Amino acid sequence: MNKESEKYFRKFRAHIEKHVKIGDSEMAHISSYFSIKRIGRKTDLLEPGNICRFENFVVSGLFQSSVPDESGKVYTLNFPHENWWVGDFKSFTSRTPSIMRIETLEDSILLEISKTSLDELLANSQPFSNYFRTLSENASIAANERIIQQLAQSAEQRYALFCQKYSVIRDRLSQKRIASFLGVSPEYFNQMERRKKYETL
Repeated sequence: MNKESEKYFRKFRAHIEKHVKIGDSEMAHISSYFSIKRIGRKTDLLEPGNICRFENFVVSGLFQSSVPDESGKVYTLNFPHENWWVGDFKSFTSRTPSIMRIETLEDSILLEISKTSLDELLANSQPFSNYFRTLSENASIAANERIIQQLAQSAEQRYALFCQKYSVIRDRLSQKRIASFLGVSPEYFNQMERRKKYETL
């Protein structure tokens, strides 16, 4: 493994060790199941109708996960970025066509793993299994919170929460993409931005 690859896996290890402790030999075992993938900006990592073949840890970069409807309207689910996982886990696990589009917003570096490799790794590494279970639990909680926010909170409240949760990438996203995430039109988003700036004067 070259120095650049070692750097990617050190970052991955640091993320794993936020949840479980692992030794050098265990990390070497985990790393052997992953491949490095480089993907350019404005590329679809996944298109609707395709099966998600890999789950991916984001070493660097930014993505938009969304669901387009028949009219072409886009419903943004999230913006996976550094230290997130990106993919369609339902399609990945069931091996059925996805309804999602995952677009690369920046040149990105991923650590990818196939379904067969992930199943084997989960069976053979208790630390990684514990780590992945924690991530799954956190993702389920986050999804429920997102539903509650969409149903019970105003666009202004959702935007305030967005700015807190996505502070590290806020300036890397266009207003149109943020508006899609909030479920408002770009015009309404502009109005919210103007009111917010006025209130801070």
